[in-house]
Amino acid sequence: MPVFFIHSQDVVDGVITITDPLLTHISKSLRTKSGDPLVFNDNQGHRYQAIVDQITKKTLQARILQIETLPLSTRPSLILVQALLKGEKMGWVIQKATELGVSTIIPLITDRVILKLTGKQEETHQARWQRISLEAAQQSERRTLPNILPVQTFQQFLATAQEHHVILMAEREEAAGLLTIPCSMETRKLGVTVMIGPEGGWSAEELQAAQSHHWVFASFGKEILRAETASLAALAILQARFNVENA
Repeated sequence: MPVFFIHSQDVVDGVITITDPLLTHISKSLRTKSGDPLVFNDNQGHRYQAIVDQITKKTLQARILQIETLPLSTRPSLILVQALLKGEKMGWVIQKATELGVSTIIPLITDRVILKLTGKQEETHQARWQRISLEAAQQSERRTLPNILPVQTFQQFLATAQEHHVILMAEREEAAGLLTIPCSMETRKLGVTVMIGPEGGWSAEELQAAQSHHWVFASFGKEILRAETASLAALAILQARFNVENA
């Protein structure tokens, strides 16, 4: 069953009140009716088991049957820094990265990025990416929503790089595989950031800057993956490692 995200202010006296746009999705797209069960997560770490009491054109009211406080995740936070991809690829990566449990997604402008966005286009894409992430989080029953930051340039990310333990995926570089890169306890507390370049790869200047910041280089071996494939492969490998190491 999908888990829908609400604000704690939507909960009053044991009743959850929903308005658009979530109302339209629940009532029309899912054809929910009075008496149907629903599950909600709020921004305070609570999960609500509820049952629909009433649906009108303007609101849906669900009576809370049970409240669960969601436990904090013991896995390291995982940040995806993704160079902008053209067409539907960027939205697809955000959807799948959400399903794979990333905590933050940073869209990145690099030297070889093909997609160019103006200020208004950035706002439009940001809203679309957030909608895609929200729908993926609901479908995959995530506890929290990932944070999708505004588009950054490579230089802007460099300015905050000291806050991250960065793994840069680089093709045709002599680098260790993700399965063999050590992750110390300190690293796991800070979280792990994985960077994926654009269709044309990283420029020589970007690789040099990464080296000067002592970022860890990693590869998938001899295979050259498409950018969107590399993102999912890297996230899946890292999450699998975290699951095993936390078992």
